[in-house]
Amino acid sequence: MISLTAPAASPYPALRSLRDPAPSPTSRDETPRVALPSLSEMRDAQKAQKKAMAARKVQAVRERMDALKLMVRIDQKSALKMTAELAKELKSAVTDYVEAGGRNVTDGDMAMIRKQASEARDAAETAADGVPVEPEGAQADAVDAEARRAQQAYAVAAEVARGQDHRADRLEAVESAAVGDRGFFDQVKLALGQLKKAREDIKADWAHTRKPGQKDWEASDQAMAELERAIDFAPTGAPEPLSSGASVKA
Repeated sequence: MISLTAPAASPYPALRSLRDPAPSPTSRDETPRVALPSLSEMRDAQKAQKKAMAARKVQAVRERMDALKLMVRIDQKSALKMTAELAKELKSAVTDYVEAGGRNVTDGDMAMIRKQASEARDAAETAADGVPVEPEGAQADAVDAEARRAQQAYAVAAEVARGQDHRADRLEAVESAAVGDRGFFDQVKLALGQLKKAREDIKADWAHTRKPGQKDWEASDQAMAELERAIDFAPTGAPEPLSSGASVKA
């Protein structure tokens, strides 16, 4: 299962209400308007769909590994040909995933992303705790200097809290995207390891009656090398989260 989900909601409903005020009530006669997706949301949906299709390709390869193991015992020539085919399918999946913005997140990347997300959420919580009580009548004109100072203090603190909350949300979305990307590449690497094991088993059984020839090995070698290059040259670092909160599952 490879998932890329939006981060959990902030535990500070009061702060959320500052950032996302409730919509004003509409009259009974007013026709509800249907919000159309923005251009960025449409791009996000396309990326999420492409990542999901790539993940399904990898899953399909993983599901054929039992057949490959059986083929290694029965027909080594066909088994080696199958390793080349599966390697090409995995390379195609990696290419599609990277084109959709996916990254091969390293251990160091993951640790840094998690650290930044945790620190940002702590800062957001501290900022939320520092917001003073909203003065009564904050929407009306201040009647004296003390009321104006109270309103200004509230406005400044609330704006800082909103900024910290947005930053924490963003970094948590980056962390969520990194978890999804890493899950994808983990599955690809597991499949690569299984293909290598099948090739080793073929080489070890040198007396098999259906041994592959030199050209068969060259085709498999090339497909495996191209797959490994696709993995090695995939971009690393923090991924770009999907702003629409789309999810990828396989």
